[in-house]
Amino acid sequence: MPVRQHLHDSLLLGDDDTPLARMRLRDDDDGTAVAADVRPLPEAPLTRLVAQVRRDLAGHRLETPDEALAAALVADGLKLDRAATDMRHDLTGVPEPVALPDGWSLGAPGWDDDLAAGLDAAYGPDHPDGRWQPSDTEEVRAMFDTGEPVPPLVPASARLIDPDGRSAGHVLCAGPVPWTDDDCVWILNLGVAPRAQRRGFGRALLVHALRGAREVGLPSVGLSVVDGNPARRMYDAAGFRVLTRVLTVRIPDA
Repeated sequence: MPVRQHLHDSLLLGDDDTPLARMRLRDDDDGTAVAADVRPLPEAPLTRLVAQVRRDLAGHRLETPDEALAAALVADGLKLDRAATDMRHDLTGVPEPVALPDGWSLGAPGWDDDLAAGLDAAYGPDHPDGRWQPSDTEEVRAMFDTGEPVPPLVPASARLIDPDGRSAGHVLCAGPVPWTDDDCVWILNLGVAPRAQRRGFGRALLVHALRGAREVGLPSVGLSVVDGNPARRMYDAAGFRVLTRVLTVRIPDA
């Protein structure tokens, strides 16, 4: 396979050893092979790069910030699985905690059946991120039970508790995390059950995460927001900036 390690990156080479793209290779915890941050090199013909990707990265999940490469892969018959924006907040101008209505509170992070039901309802079939899956529940439970794949960052995480003591949403953070180059707090999930939406609770959870990140001394907060997610407006208003685009295409097995 003509892939050559180059410092912390790898180079995708043509059959004549011409460098075509720079990328980072890794295996996710579920065993998925990932070619991340794939960036075509100057003067690399896209048609040649697409052919080399299909052959040498077969079976990989490819992630690229390059719109032209993603479009060329789609034009070659592949499917764009996800289009998202990675964002960062540098923790300057962090707001004061959001006042909650009487009876509502932010409690210790955790997982329970009410939260599972609320997120299942929040992530319906029309949500830009797709439905909440049983595997999502299993992953969150594992974070609390075993600390895998990453442990929750408790000061930046919280559950939204309603006046009856039931969980109605949460923000779940970890950090630092192995999939970013910077030592940031990463917001893994921020969700509010439909019965508690449109009352400012999402912003309250987001501000809690920002303040918790500052408390533990990490320099920034990161997240990924999929195209079409209305939460993007909340992140922009809170002071997050765009870091990069992440366009995901699964390369079929050869």
